[in-house]
Amino acid sequence: MAFKTITCVIAICDLCGRRNTDSEYGTHYATRDDAVTDLTTAYDDNPAWALTADGHLICNRSDQAHHEQRIPVHGWHPNGGAMSLTFTPDMPPHPAHP
Repeated sequence: MAFKTITCVIAICDLCGRRNTDSEYGTHYATRDDAVTDLTTAYDDNPAWALTADGHLICNRSDQAHHEQRIPVHGWHPNGGAMSLTFTPDMPPHPAHP
């Protein structure tokens, strides 16, 4: 019987410790870049994971703590509604919000 050692990459949420492999459909990736590219891409109506400016990886759980961490990356994306809103900064900045 032959054995071969392989190395793969999985993602772990920096906020809650959840792994992208915790579900039945969790994927193992060949590289860190592959993982980040796939997990930070939104599919259907499901929110994507977020890689924050300070390098934290935040999973797509829908509780308040996770949502607040994803807002700077994705903007405001309500879940499960009849419409989807995205708020962007005023261009040019509004005098009331310098």
